Amino acid sequence: MKKMHSSFAKLACVLAGLLLASFPASKAADDGTVEGSLLVVAKGEVEIYHNGKKAVLRDKADDDQHYRAKVPPRAMKAGDVIVLRVLSPYVYRVISAAISLPKNGGQIAIKKQHWRFLGETIDPRKVTAADIQASQSMLADGAPDGNGELEREKFGFVPSARNGSDWVKTADRLNRAYCIGFVLTQEMLNAPVPLK
Repeated sequence: MKKMHSSFAKLACVLAGLLLASFPASKAADDGTVEGSLLVVAKGEVEIYHNGKKAVLRDKADDDQHYRAKVPPRAMKAGDVIVLRVLSPYVYRVISAAISLPKNGGQIAIKKQHWRFLGETIDPRKVTAADIQASQSMLADGAPDGNGELEREKFGFVPSARNGSDWVKTADRLNRAYCIGFVLTQEMLNAPVPLK
């Protein structure tokens, strides 16, 4: 009887292993990464840096004062640094960003509390996660003009009313280029917002 019990236990282990193998773990579970595209809508001109490397794909907005960009899909993980170098002397000067996750049909919302103002003289290629976390300079709530809201809708952003990304701006209107940024956290990766 003991021999039969032992054989049954071995068979159960083999079957469990085969069952687990037939359901591959997601990429995020394997190495902590997600596949995503950074979306940016801004009133002004923007350069985008991901972990110190310039990563810009311009997608023309219908209004000349607006900038709309989609960074091609790439692996992103907790600790990644996103920095925007912005020239936006306009009254509205607002920015909104999100990370689109095509494989799971959601978006990582970039909220006001994620952003930090990094200054006018900083080199965006050299900004580290520690630099952003050390900054005490927050951004302010922003309110877009009608064209900004339209550009954001065309780009497929989840609305703010459904916990989508916030519109932000610098506390002061600046006439020179400046840098802002955020660090992607595990908490952000774990809480994507559904598209619908």
